[in-house]
Amino acid sequence: MKTFSYWERKHFWGFWDFIIIGSGITGLATAINIKKRNKNAKIAVFEKGVLPTGASTKNAGFACFGSVSEILDDLENQSEKSVFDLIQRRYKGLHELRHLLGDDHMGYEACGGFEIFMKSEAESYEQCLGSLSYINAELVEVIGKQAFWDSSHRVEEFGFADVDHMIINREEGVIDTGLMMKNLLNLAKSLEIEIWNGVEVKNIQNSGTELVEIETQMGKATCNKTVVATNGFARSLLQDLDVSPCRAQVLLSKPIKNLQPKGAFHHHKGYNYFRHIDDRILFGGGRHINKESETTDDFGTTSEIQDYLEKILRTVILPDRDLEIEMSWSGIMGMGKSKEVILKEVMPNVLCAVRLGGMGIAIGAQLGKEAANLVSPQ
Repeated sequence: MKTFSYWERKHFWGFWDFIIIGSGITGLATAINIKKRNKNAKIAVFEKGVLPTGASTKNAGFACFGSVSEILDDLENQSEKSVFDLIQRRYKGLHELRHLLGDDHMGYEACGGFEIFMKSEAESYEQCLGSLSYINAELVEVIGKQAFWDSSHRVEEFGFADVDHMIINREEGVIDTGLMMKNLLNLAKSLEIEIWNGVEVKNIQNSGTELVEIETQMGKATCNKTVVATNGFARSLLQDLDVSPCRAQVLLSKPIKNLQPKGAFHHHKGYNYFRHIDDRILFGGGRHINKESETTDDFGTTSEIQDYLEKILRTVILPDRDLEIEMSWSGIMGMGKSKEVILKEVMPNVLCAVRLGGMGIAIGAQLGKEAANLVSPQ
């Protein structure tokens, strides 16, 4: 703080009631919910990037809570209760985000989510089809309605090649990720929540009093309570957490005339996903072909996965169509041995709200609300 003037220390930097680390969906939702219940609270959000770093401004914009093959895969590795409790959390989270911003402020389209099955995946399709009654019955218990139906009769209308079957989730949709985050930031600022971009947190410690000390490249800041909401980057601050960075690569086509398909589409247990956006096709995924290389916090793309995505795009999704790739990018998710979120106090007055398992849009707003309940109970 040697570079700060008296005025800067008095009015800008030093002490806050709450410091939130990370300005993604979870971090902003935490700050907003604290402020709404405590209007006099002084709140700062520290963000190391110029924009929210991680996945909140880099995701594919899927308002989804899981495809059938992904749910079945989860059931092989987790208890039935944990799987459907997580679906309930995702479903509630989507509605919380929509309630927080309004559909128009996030470009929400209730287009449905389709899982596609290629000819070589007939066995997987039959397994999923045979599980629909069971999964729908469980969904009635946790979200109050059925969601999945066979929609194989619609395959032809989308113009896919080598695809025989589809299953629709009628409760899914898409959003405009950038619009959503822009309006979430605007909402936080309208509540006089301070957003500090370019501030990287180096260390967190309890000073031996009730105050928490936050060390940054700009100097130390103190607060009564802090929430770590950095998801895939959380272990750089809290080494003992079971959360690892996982890269998700995406590519985007140039505009395509008379574009079909339109909707949200899943493939291969949710590892691949594509959708329409502004007359373009956005296609992401491929992490399953090299999980080791994609367990990284390095933003970038690889020819291995980009070539894989482009091949499927040209041969399956848009066969016999002239298309050009306009851009590609990646985001960093937070994964662990379990898909359950981590929401707990890790040291006195320091809470973490991380490990969203690639479902930040679905979980972030609800997780932020739950974190606010813990650090600032009504």
